Amino acid sequence: MPSRDGGPAVIHPQPPPLPLPSSSFMHIVPQYHPAMMVPYAPQPAQLVYSASSAAATKAEVRDVWSGNLEEELANIAALLPYYPCVCMDTEFPGAVHDSGTPRYLRGPRESYALVKRNVDDLKLLQVGFALSGAAGRCPVAWQFNVRGFDPARDPHAPASIDMLRAQGMDFGTLRQFGVRPDDFAVGFYRCGLGCGQLTWAAFAGAYDFAYLAKVLTGGRPLPDTLDGFHALLQGLFGPKVLDAKHLARCCGIRGGLEQVAAALGVKRAAGRAHCAGSDSLLTTDVLLAMVDRFFRNCNVLSHAGTIVDLA
Repeated sequence: MPSRDGGPAVIHPQPPPLPLPSSSFMHIVPQYHPAMMVPYAPQPAQLVYSASSAAATKAEVRDVWSGNLEEELANIAALLPYYPCVCMDTEFPGAVHDSGTPRYLRGPRESYALVKRNVDDLKLLQVGFALSGAAGRCPVAWQFNVRGFDPARDPHAPASIDMLRAQGMDFGTLRQFGVRPDDFAVGFYRCGLGCGQLTWAAFAGAYDFAYLAKVLTGGRPLPDTLDGFHALLQGLFGPKVLDAKHLARCCGIRGGLEQVAAALGVKRAAGRAHCAGSDSLLTTDVLLAMVDRFFRNCNVLSHAGTIVDLA
C-alpha cells in the first residue's frame, strides 16, 4: 500500500524490545538460502500465545518499498526471536477462473485446482506480516508492496482492482517503488522468516499461502496435486501452519474476518480492510482472542495443516 498521503513512505524503525527474561530463543544468523540457515535453538511446542499475556494495543503498519526493504528486514530479524508466530495476509488482483461447481460442493482437490489456476496466472500485489509471541502481539506490522503488476497488461478481475483502488492502492506507485519479487524472496530467508520453526497463520489461507509460496519459489507454477502443495508448504513454512477461519469454525463462529472479529469483540488496530498489513494485524488479534477464549486447555497446534477448502 502507498502511505496514507498517497506516496511511498520510508518509516524510521523503532528499537527492538528488550530481551524477555523467560525467552529461550537465540537470534538467527542471516543467510541467503534456507539450506544454509543457522536455525533457532530448540523451541517450546506451544508457539501461539494467549491474548492475556499482553493486552492488544494500537499498532503501526509500516509500508515496505524497495527503498526501505533492507531496513525493515533487519527489524523483523531482530524481533522474530521474541515474536515467533507470524500471521500473514496477501492482496492479489481477484480471480479470473471459476468452477462450475458451487463452492460448498467442491472437494479439497477441486478447490485446490481452482486455486492453482488463478495463482499460476495472476501476480501478487501485497504481503502483510504481523508477529506475536509470549509478550503478546508486536505493535508493528509490515506491508510489503510487490512490484510487477500492470492493470493495463496483466490479467485481473476488474471489480477487485476497483475495490483495491478504493482502499488506497496506487498501482503506479506499486510499479515504480515496489519490491522486486526476487528481492522479497531473498529477504524472506535472510531475515529468518524461512527458518521453518515459526508458527504461521492466515485467515482462509488457501490463496494467501499459495501466493506466498509462488513468490518464494521464483514464480514457478504451483504443484499439480494437493498433496504436492501441502508438501511444498511444509518445506517452506514448517509443520506449524494454521488457518484462523478453520479455528473459528471449530469455535462455532462463522463468517469472514470482519464478522469473526466482531463476534469476538476484536477491533481493527490500524489501517483498513483489504490492505495486507492491516488484515494481518486483525488476523493476529483474532487468533490470540480465540486461543485465549477457546484453546486454554488444548493445544491449538493440533489443528496445524488444516487449511479451509483444502482439507
